[in-house]
Amino acid sequence: MIGRLNPSAITTLLCSFTLTCLSHSTYAKEQADTVYLNGQIETLNHKQPLAHAVAIQNEKFIAVGSDQHIKTYIGPQTKVIDLNGQFVVPGFVDAHTHPMETIWLKEVWVDARFPGTPSVKQALLNIAERVKATPKDQWIYVAGVSASENKFSEKRLPTKAELDQAAPNNPVIMANGAHMAIANSVALAKMGIKKGVTRLPHGAGVLADKNGEPNGVITDGMGDIPGSPTPQEIARYYATDIAKFWNSYGFTSVMAITPAAAIPVMQSVSISTPTPNIRYTASVWAAPNGAGMPKNLSVFEMPAKANPAYYRFAAIKAWVDGENDCRTGFMYEPYVGIMDTDPPGGKGTLVTNQSQAIQFAKLANQNQKASMLHCSGDAAIDIGLNTYTTSAKTQDSNAIKRIEHFGMFQLSPEQLRRAKALKKNNLHISVQPIWLLELVNADYENMGVARAKTGYQFKTMINAGLEPAASTDMTGIYLGNIDPFKAMYATVTRQSDMGIFEPQEAISVRDALRMWTIWPAKAIGEGKIKGTIEPGKYADMVVLSDNILNIPKDNIKDVKAVKTIVGGRLVHQVN
Repeated sequence: MIGRLNPSAITTLLCSFTLTCLSHSTYAKEQADTVYLNGQIETLNHKQPLAHAVAIQNEKFIAVGSDQHIKTYIGPQTKVIDLNGQFVVPGFVDAHTHPMETIWLKEVWVDARFPGTPSVKQALLNIAERVKATPKDQWIYVAGVSASENKFSEKRLPTKAELDQAAPNNPVIMANGAHMAIANSVALAKMGIKKGVTRLPHGAGVLADKNGEPNGVITDGMGDIPGSPTPQEIARYYATDIAKFWNSYGFTSVMAITPAAAIPVMQSVSISTPTPNIRYTASVWAAPNGAGMPKNLSVFEMPAKANPAYYRFAAIKAWVDGENDCRTGFMYEPYVGIMDTDPPGGKGTLVTNQSQAIQFAKLANQNQKASMLHCSGDAAIDIGLNTYTTSAKTQDSNAIKRIEHFGMFQLSPEQLRRAKALKKNNLHISVQPIWLLELVNADYENMGVARAKTGYQFKTMINAGLEPAASTDMTGIYLGNIDPFKAMYATVTRQSDMGIFEPQEAISVRDALRMWTIWPAKAIGEGKIKGTIEPGKYADMVVLSDNILNIPKDNIKDVKAVKTIVGGRLVHQVN
């Protein structure tokens, strides 16, 4: 047939054949639901570190590359979004946070947070103002930042007597961070705390005066102090409010540390709101000392109808000790000086002993869930390391093992060596770099120079291969801790609340990004689906106001999340 056609006809036929093949090739390629073009994309994927565009299908990246390449994924139904040359990084992952409590404290509690509340005097005035609008006998909760005793102008906390005077007919609890509270007499009575009571059923410690009477100080009382949001409020938080707050700072995933009593609400929300604007990985606690956990943890699993891309039960948590900022972190040597709020012995509080910690880790491992041990003081860190050294020898599975706040307040070379050795047994660490801007001065006052200088060794941790997972540890106490850019600024400049602190521990900006993306994704067991921009992973990204790799490091603290993208969907935008 071809031999009988004239040259013009042959040319026409060949062109038609070529166009047909090109058309077939184009439509044989997957058509994206959404493509983002014309960006400066830092993927954090070492195989393809830079890109200009991405193609997304079914909420996952299917291609990453040049504009020209990604345009081949555009079909008739594809949504095309121009990034206008903006700088893009993977969506941020918060490795350790308490989002339910954050929204509750933000909405409901009396604000006695430093620096807005600079003194005990002002805190008492704030409480008295709330009393005027609160019915008799109704609980009043007060938020004070960690280390308020170091920050208030009086260099102390309110006393039980002062709270009694401010609120004679209402039970009052004032939090000094998340690990210490001061209660007035009405609150103590309602909790059944009287002379001789030193420990509460769910692990809280009760301090006494020289006569043995409760002095109002309660340590690690999160499981014993009554009060929580209503189920309706919790449902709203998980459905919308948490996402709105975290999305505005570039977060696309959170490890939500959640009381066991709130899990049924999250399970219900997972069905009623199957696609929220943030991804939840749940860690459950029943009591600070790890007690109260069922042998079979399947009761905490999300329902079969839940969307596993947004709701997942992954871990359980216990507190080995308190926190160094309120002098309850469990230490080998006493804290500097003596305060009325110090636990007996002056070395902090032991909430979960070695035997209990080992049993807790064993329970998690048997259920193939991550074990999370809060360890602030140096003695507590060793309990955590001892626990995981033991479990590595007897474990049924290689489930994730985590130490929360590892090396934040102090860290010895031997502890670093032990942690490095446990990395092969799936040890991960979570850290809170923004504390550099809030707690270094208190560390010096509470622990002295020698111990305080060993904290926040992020570069040392990274060089040891520990891949520290950054987190906000939001509880509603420090509302500003939600900002990852201020935390990155602190890690790359080593700026602290008392000036430049141990500058040799400054890290690169890319490592600061890894601390908020791929490393926390690994720490929650989701490194294969989150944390970098590459095909096969969830299409979670954040568009930044500036290219943080190119601007002066001091300016990183002012960077904003102008767009937050979850599964390809735009969930936050600054107009």
